[in-house]
Amino acid sequence: MKRLIPLVAAIAVFALVAGAAAACGGGSDDDGDDAGGGSPTTAASPSGGDDTGDDGADDGADAGDGSLTVVAKNTLWDKTELSAAPGEVTIDVDNQDAGIVHNIHVYAGSDASGEDLGMTDLEAGPSEQTFTFTADAGEYFYVCDAHPATMAGTLTVEG
Repeated sequence: MKRLIPLVAAIAVFALVAGAAAACGGGSDDDGDDAGGGSPTTAASPSGGDDTGDDGADDGADAGDGSLTVVAKNTLWDKTELSAAPGEVTIDVDNQDAGIVHNIHVYAGSDASGEDLGMTDLEAGPSEQTFTFTADAGEYFYVCDAHPATMAGTLTVEG
């Protein structure tokens, strides 16, 4: 009996960890309205390229205004690569995950060790937020602070 208690405790801990991982994971979209199946895609450049996600959504990248859009759905970004011209860059965040908090946090460089350029508030979806900053040519890292393992991407500024 004494040997059985640690085994039962270990099974219980495993079940809790597996359940938590499944709850935070980026599972599939069962209603079939997302052509990407919950997987992130890359965005077009603001110079008028094609949206490589083939989901029919506007990639938010207009040639002249520096405006980009990322969608949070199934605890994933729909785009993990963005590009823009130097100057004022606006990132619109469309949180489509009902009841799940997301934000966008931007850093200079390739990861969160770079200069902190700011963030939006953590806000439960569905919601829309906007983050604007001035970007010089270079690489920028963006991440959802609530889900950094599954919601991170790179913004390349050149031109």
